[in-house]
Amino acid sequence: MKLILSKIILTVSGIVLILSTILMVRHIEPFYSHYFLFAWWSYIGIIDAWLYLKGGESVFIGEIVDFITFLVPLSAFIWCIFELINLRIHNWHYIGVPIEVWIRWPGYFFAFGTVLPGIFLTANLLDHCGILHKNEFSQFFADRPSRRFIAISLTGGLLMLALPMLWPKYFFPLVWGGMVLLLDPINAAWGRKSLLQEWRQNNWSRTLQLLLAGFICGGLWEFWNFWAGAKWIYSVPLPEALLKNLKIFEMPALGFLGFPPFALECFVIMEFARGVREKVSRTSWRLLLASAFAFSLFMCWQIDRHIVNSFR
Repeated sequence: MKLILSKIILTVSGIVLILSTILMVRHIEPFYSHYFLFAWWSYIGIIDAWLYLKGGESVFIGEIVDFITFLVPLSAFIWCIFELINLRIHNWHYIGVPIEVWIRWPGYFFAFGTVLPGIFLTANLLDHCGILHKNEFSQFFADRPSRRFIAISLTGGLLMLALPMLWPKYFFPLVWGGMVLLLDPINAAWGRKSLLQEWRQNNWSRTLQLLLAGFICGGLWEFWNFWAGAKWIYSVPLPEALLKNLKIFEMPALGFLGFPPFALECFVIMEFARGVREKVSRTSWRLLLASAFAFSLFMCWQIDRHIVNSFR
């Protein structure tokens, strides 16, 4: 059954990507305004189905329930956290978003929901193709980080997140990496997959794979965003010459350096969320889900009020 499903998804996703691109170029709605969604979900479908057919690590067909109930909602929630941070640092704004809230808010969810699947599928694709093939042995490392090390790392992570809030003009790049120092030591202490544990074992393959996947996804995000009617633009506090003369699509060239560490953050946050799900009761987990949903709705409202520059 899943074999047939994967072939259907691969075919349909390829057709949707081609047709939506043609219709976007002709400015035909909804493909023009929502081209980013059509392109990204097509990419996810193509890569996931291809990996499943080739015996690689699928995140959708291989784990359909987890994908729908955990990975995509977590992805949307994580990006809402960064939208909350953006209320302070003001690094990006949205233009041309649909004026109808019943289209706009689900559009936020499905756009934000592509982040984790896109990064992890790209990393899985690299792994299946033998590029920086990852070694799975961090969980078998008996020597857990000391409490002192965890405290130092947590302090560093909090500092990296606090400085952009206090002085966003100078420290905004620290946002893209602070979660690694903040949460990865906890993952290690819980015995979950941990980048810090792998670094202690001189195992750099997963880190390098995620960094490359983040860079690739960053390029795709910016490429597909550039052509869409509803998109984001940047207001990064860089010198004017860098903003005007060194832009790739909508992104200042230096901004692409943030995508690789962001991929590490996504991995660390996902492992932390899985750890929390294992440790709390079912009732507590449901309360956390309800709280995350309420926070996401609140952020949709805040995005409309403070981050959207224009409606279509």
